[in-house]
Amino acid sequence: MTTTARKASLATGGAALLALVTAYFGMQCAAGLLSLDGQRAYYSGEFTRAWGLYERALHLGGDRESLEIDLVETLLFGLDQQALGVKVALPMPQDDAVSMARTILAQRLSAIPYKAYYWSLVSDLNLFVARRERQRTPLDLSTLSDNPLENLRPEEGIALAALEEAARREPTNYVYQDLLAEQFLEWGISDQAAGHVRRALALYPALNGHSYLSRAPVDSSIVDAAVAGLEDALGTESMIPKDLIECDAGSLLLAQGRFAEAVAYYKRALERTPGLPEALYRYGEAAYLLGDYRAADEMLSRASPYFPDTASPSYYLGLTRLKEGKKTEAIEALRMAREIAPQNIELFHALAGALESDGMVKEAERQFMAAAHLNPTRTEAWSGLLDFYGRHPELASAARRACAHLETLKIDPQIYKSKCDNLLREGS
Repeated sequence: MTTTARKASLATGGAALLALVTAYFGMQCAAGLLSLDGQRAYYSGEFTRAWGLYERALHLGGDRESLEIDLVETLLFGLDQQALGVKVALPMPQDDAVSMARTILAQRLSAIPYKAYYWSLVSDLNLFVARRERQRTPLDLSTLSDNPLENLRPEEGIALAALEEAARREPTNYVYQDLLAEQFLEWGISDQAAGHVRRALALYPALNGHSYLSRAPVDSSIVDAAVAGLEDALGTESMIPKDLIECDAGSLLLAQGRFAEAVAYYKRALERTPGLPEALYRYGEAAYLLGDYRAADEMLSRASPYFPDTASPSYYLGLTRLKEGKKTEAIEALRMAREIAPQNIELFHALAGALESDGMVKEAERQFMAAAHLNPTRTEAWSGLLDFYGRHPELASAARRACAHLETLKIDPQIYKSKCDNLLREGS
């Protein structure tokens, strides 16, 4: 082959290679753009369109792993939305969607069994199927066992096993422990949930990361497990400061009415960080609820300046000083709380009650009236005003005006009629 021929051959080969590379990257770019469009459609609730875009991206050679998971997520989210009664369209009937999701997840886990998230998707799919089958199948009470675990459907057992596998694959990820805890709690199996709660709190010792702990009522065994998890975290290195961990332990106990235990944690937090605002405030609240008004006054007095936009510290300080017989200081604190949260009926009524108890009847009346007129449709606002007039028959004319005004509002007459009738009889 001559030199000229070789050069021509090389040029042709180079051009062909360049064309192939250009075509490849062009297809990759197109697949990426289709994937982005698919995500936009997914987040807009257009699941059929999202499915089509993801499939086209796959055909163009887009990343198979991420796109197949996108397809599964599209089906699962659409199925969950339909289960909630949301009218959304799926790219196929429900049974086909379940079968397709199973197939894709089996392929993904066969190729990459170590991905914890994929195991959690298996769990989600099986929980959906279990809920759907429970709705389709009449409940036979004669088959129910006293052991809740024996009442689980096979799909629910698979869902638990998949979540446990996810947790095993990512032992430092608190999310899977939380998912297990929430699932057992949903089924009312607290003893099985407790261990997962403890591990979840030890991994991420912050109450705001575990929403099920804020849904009353919380079983005492779950509270104990959560506190034990926070204690575990105190004994290790954590991104969460230890004083805040102790504050969260106190707040959890405070919310459950375990005031003395809460105080112990707030004291520990303050030993670590004297003057910690959250600990001062919550310690003061707990001390007030325990009836330790001296400690409550001290803590809340120190805490209030740190919370210029939060009414609760001033509110509890006002209530504490009322208990101490410091009416002037109590009124001042309650007035500050009401100014911070001017729409809060409870704060109006607390201030009005303090004024009334100090003999300032007209000022108390203004507070009750302000609460009612700022909240014209709220039953408790008008009930407080009418109760006030019931204690002060000398204000019968004002009571009649309030009752006449109530008749012009779209409020159930049963809420106020009997009180108004009594007031009018007493004032006649």
